[in-house]
Amino acid sequence: MSLRIFNSLTRRKEPFSTSNDSVKFFVCGPTVYDYVHLGHARTYIAFDIITRYLVFSGYTVSYLMNLTDVADKIVKRAKELRKEPFDLAREYEKAFFEDMRALGINTVERYERASDYVPQIIDQIKGMIAKGMAYETNTGVYFEVNKFPKFGTLSGVRHEELSLRRLELCSSKKNPEDFSLWRKHEKGFGWESPWGFGRPGWHVEDTAISMSNFGDTYDLHGGASELMFPHHEAEIAQAEALTGKQPFVRFWLHTGLLSMGGRKMSKSLGNVIRIRDALKEYTAHELRYYFGSFHYREPVRISDAGLRRAQSGLQSFARNFKAFMEAPAGTNDRNGRKLTSIMDRAEIAFRQHMNNDFDTPGALTTLVALSKRLKAFTRYGSRVNEESKSRTGTIFREMSNVFGILPD
Repeated sequence: MSLRIFNSLTRRKEPFSTSNDSVKFFVCGPTVYDYVHLGHARTYIAFDIITRYLVFSGYTVSYLMNLTDVADKIVKRAKELRKEPFDLAREYEKAFFEDMRALGINTVERYERASDYVPQIIDQIKGMIAKGMAYETNTGVYFEVNKFPKFGTLSGVRHEELSLRRLELCSSKKNPEDFSLWRKHEKGFGWESPWGFGRPGWHVEDTAISMSNFGDTYDLHGGASELMFPHHEAEIAQAEALTGKQPFVRFWLHTGLLSMGGRKMSKSLGNVIRIRDALKEYTAHELRYYFGSFHYREPVRISDAGLRRAQSGLQSFARNFKAFMEAPAGTNDRNGRKLTSIMDRAEIAFRQHMNNDFDTPGALTTLVALSKRLKAFTRYGSRVNEESKSRTGTIFREMSNVFGILPD
């Protein structure tokens, strides 16, 4: 079974392929004004597992993540703490990298800051104005949504509903649904531009970064489902209005939200568990095992009981494999052939699950069942020869490392 991915844009599973086995993957990173929490971990672990599986399948993946270090939230928080905005952003950027390393997320090839792409942002805004897709007012530059009929296709929001979903409150806009590309500000934190001093809008930061690195069209774009509207809708509108090429991204992947106590985990709601705090009670392997037990598109309702079950499950999983590897080798070639057959069938099942839109719950169940069968080979009379044992260990580790769950 070849890889099929659920494309949020078309709302169906589609065969995935590239022309040269090279995959360009862009994921929306955090706004660095505070510590990241388990809601972020849920998304970034999911995309780390997906990237690991693509590499496992023979693809070369160029994984790019942006860092939003230009935002009103950063300016507001910096003012509250009496810090410079960039000093605050670098402080939490450093903490974010620490948390990503602690979670074993090592597949991101490059992180790019929005502040390093202001010239490209300005060029894109100029291009949208020149094409008649954007306009300037006394408060900034705005994208005129009604000139892009496809706006709302990704999220399923109908055009007649857009005016009811005010993207930004501003009396100078032509239409309530128009979104900002550049906001004018008094002197302070910002840059000079053809439209005066100010700061870029959130959406255009991401298209400037992704298109500068990947070109007009690329393979995969990932993010949490809450970003679908308006953020990812705006990215599509900006990019396709600029280039006239469709699609901007071939596959859109969105993770289900993490909730706690029936409410979405969010800084604004104040119900967050910081990653670094969670790691005081659970290991990175345990958190990865827990999140891997849910499909990436599935909403996750986190609970201590669920985490404890994952903790216990991972301990049994690791013990089974350790017992197999530490058991003395035998000389029974028949057992070796039997084990080879078991491993071949398990790998086929593992790939079938992962090729079905990255079905991590199914793939993880396959690995857990396999670990139990391996333990059965530790009994005297069931031991296998060293060659079969070594091959089994290699294959088992490779599949487990897709999840990043096998403790050293």
